[in-house]
Amino acid sequence: MKTDLNGKIAIVTGAARGIGRAISERMIAEGATVVLSDILREQGEETARQLGPAATFVPCDISNRDQVESLIGATVQRFGRLDVMVNNAGINTGLDRERVNIDKFLDETWHRILNVDLTGTFYCCRAAAAEMVKQRSGSIVNISSVAGVVALRLQIAFCAAKAAILKLTEAMACEIGPQGVRVNAISPGSIDVTANRLSEVPEAQGGYAERAKNIASFIPQGRLGRPQEIAEAVLFLASDPGSYINGHNLVVDGGWTCGFNRDW
Repeated sequence: MKTDLNGKIAIVTGAARGIGRAISERMIAEGATVVLSDILREQGEETARQLGPAATFVPCDISNRDQVESLIGATVQRFGRLDVMVNNAGINTGLDRERVNIDKFLDETWHRILNVDLTGTFYCCRAAAAEMVKQRSGSIVNISSVAGVVALRLQIAFCAAKAAILKLTEAMACEIGPQGVRVNAISPGSIDVTANRLSEVPEAQGGYAERAKNIASFIPQGRLGRPQEIAEAVLFLASDPGSYINGHNLVVDGGWTCGFNRDW
């Protein structure tokens, strides 16, 4: 497949590390100019430096409407257009004490996750769509999750947000498809964001390694995914080979959602 992005202008949110960094790196390799965005200013600036002159970093908290509109506006003002918007930034419950049944789920945790994962994605979609509709071309890729496809216990807010992103994607595809703008989603499964293969996790990280092995045991391919594999999926949807794909959710999970080897 010819996945040439030469001359294209892209924005990737949550680009300082992990999946967002991998997406940015892959797009640059195909000729795109990429604006990296993240709340992690120092790490984002360092990532942009490492990726070279085709990368620019702009700090942005996607849950802040004004910051999102400033990000999109500054990009269009500098480069004259916006061809690809990848909405990758998101959060989940990071503490075990927050992963509880709905009857104990805190308002604070609910609003924090929904404000970033859903409202933030909406802000980014709306601002990007406004520019793309004017130029009558563009591709928006929303990063959802397998948690938006199948329910996960103790993550009620994350599941709700990621499922809503899938319907947001479909609704947008219906609305702005006639103006030449495609909107798709990708739902990653369990991704090894340490950027190491499972067998390469240091012995000192035994806790992580054991958890990763347990997760991998439920995946037909027997391993966690790599950020680069999500990047390849984004590249496909954003480039000419995906030109007739609109309103689609591409699940990239090694077969995780098949329910392989699960004890129900």
